Amino acid sequence: MALALFFILGVNMQAQEFMSVKISEIEIDCRYLEEYKKILKEESELSVREEDGVLVLYALSHKDNPCKFSIVESYKDEKSYQKHIESKHFQRYKQSTLHMVKSLKFIPLEALSPNMRLNKEF
Repeated sequence: MALALFFILGVNMQAQEFMSVKISEIEIDCRYLEEYKKILKEESELSVREEDGVLVLYALSHKDNPCKFSIVESYKDEKSYQKHIESKHFQRYKQSTLHMVKSLKFIPLEALSPNMRLNKEF
C-alpha cells in the first residue's frame, strides 16, 4: 500500500496545492462482509468512471482482517471531493452501509513529492 500511495499522491501536478488526497479506514460488522464488498465495489467503480474529478479511488481489504478496509482517494481538488460526497451514488453507498460500519477513521493527506505521477497502464 505504501508504494501505491507513493504514486497516487502526485497524480495532479499542475494543481498539486489544490489536490485532495484522503484515506478512509473502515471496519465493518463481519456479518455484512459480502454485501458491503459488493456495495463498495459498485460505488468506487462508478465514482471513477462517472466523475472527472475523481483521480483515484482504491478500495482495499486487509489481508489479516477481511472486515477492515482502506480506501485511498485522490481528487483533482477539494471541490471535486465535495461533488463526490454529494453525488447520488456516494449517498446511496453511505446510507446503505451505515448499519454495517463499526468504526471509521478519516485521514486527510498532503502530497510531498511534486514530481511523482501515476502514468503506468495496467
